[in-house]
Amino acid sequence: MNVYVQATARQLARLGHQVEIFTADPQAPTSGSVVLAPGVRLHQLTVPAEDKDELAEVVAELAAEIAVHPALTEIDLVWAHYWISGAVALELRAQTPLAISFHTIAEVKDRDTGRQSEPAERVSAERAIAAAADILVANTSQEAADLQQLLGAAGERIVVAPPGVDHEIFTPGPMQLARRAVGEESADLLLLYVGRMQHVKGTDTAIDGFAALRRLDPVLAARTRLVMLGAASGHDADDAAFTERIGRAGLADQVEILPPVPAETLVQWYRAADVVLVPSRSESFGFAAAEAAAVGVPVVASAVGGLEYIVEAGVTGLLVAEDDPLTWARALEILLPDPALRARMGESAHRRAQRFDWHQCVAAVVAAAERRHP
Repeated sequence: MNVYVQATARQLARLGHQVEIFTADPQAPTSGSVVLAPGVRLHQLTVPAEDKDELAEVVAELAAEIAVHPALTEIDLVWAHYWISGAVALELRAQTPLAISFHTIAEVKDRDTGRQSEPAERVSAERAIAAAADILVANTSQEAADLQQLLGAAGERIVVAPPGVDHEIFTPGPMQLARRAVGEESADLLLLYVGRMQHVKGTDTAIDGFAALRRLDPVLAARTRLVMLGAASGHDADDAAFTERIGRAGLADQVEILPPVPAETLVQWYRAADVVLVPSRSESFGFAAAEAAAVGVPVVASAVGGLEYIVEAGVTGLLVAEDDPLTWARALEILLPDPALRARMGESAHRRAQRFDWHQCVAAVVAAAERRHP
């Protein structure tokens, strides 16, 4: 979501708009207001909160602080991101049009994961936001259908605006140079997982699928190394649990968990990889899959949500319809020993990824706003 907000803000500024971003992120490195780019200012709110759960408890306080902020006086459109921001926007609501990007929907996550883990407060808030917002921004047509079927949103208020990729950063490049850059020059076959480490992202599936590959094809598995870039996220995950899972599977010498890295380093990891794994149980889009495609790396991904939009099965990668570890191992057994197939898929993925364009994303939202409020 941070990538999305920053990219859309910069694109709006390039189109001549002034963008004011309000954040209550307790990890933000700034206080007060700071210029991020020409036409883009960031305002750090002072409501104390340790995480998003605590933010959900201070919606009224956040709205009150924004309401008296001088940057709010000339706002023509509020574009809220995630349900908490949407709830704050509803508290502020006057005559200013409201656009909402949920990024994830509670009822979709519960449906896709088979768990009712999202709080009832979020479910009811998302329905209220969907009923009140002037524009609902969907990443894909599948998300648009979910907005209508699960949240009761009116179809004429939904705009499908797929996110983009920074094509200046995420470009193909020599694998061996990239492997030297990230310290993986000795790797034979390299699998890469990128993103938050939690149940909904299928972190356990990535580990268990690799373990199943060792049972299915021990020679191939012995040639393979899995690097996981990310950190545990959410109440149902912690780094120690994943490290323990790796140890129990006997993979401690072949699987490494590393912290998240900036985009300029991340692109080197994509270039270094033979295959990128995206085993999410629920995914409204899937930036890791889109970025990998832009770099020209085949992706093995879950057949859910936005991943079905990003990955063309059998052409740019493989889609796996279940999180059974053996099924994932069989998918890896197709790609890992076949460099020619990986190369063809990578080339196709790069060509197809050119449609992930931030200008088109923002233009679709702006056009929808102008139609509703000319």
